[in-house]
Amino acid sequence: MKGSVIINLLVGVWLIIAPFALRATTMWNAWYVNDVVLGILLIAFSWWMLAAIAPPIGAAWFEILCGLWLIVAPFVLGYSVRMSAVWNDVICGIIAIVVAAIASRQMARTPTIA
Repeated sequence: MKGSVIINLLVGVWLIIAPFALRATTMWNAWYVNDVVLGILLIAFSWWMLAAIAPPIGAAWFEILCGLWLIVAPFVLGYSVRMSAVWNDVICGIIAIVVAAIASRQMARTPTIA
């Protein structure tokens, strides 16, 4: 599980630097703020899942919700005309969903110490 969670940690780091790398038009547009906030959330929850002895399965489910939001955010927040932002968020969202689903499945199978 720990190995797969590192992928979401890296996705979070990428989301923070993506607006700079993909040349966001203005510094504080919806795409920039959305990606930075979700990047921080993915990093925080991935770090929590890596550091905890028995991480809660809810952390993985929250990462799945973050991934779903990344997929729909360009259309809800109105930056769907910028195709690099749309593809970046959709691909990162799919990766976050798949990795978090794998992690949650592995956490559900891991016995916990009561």
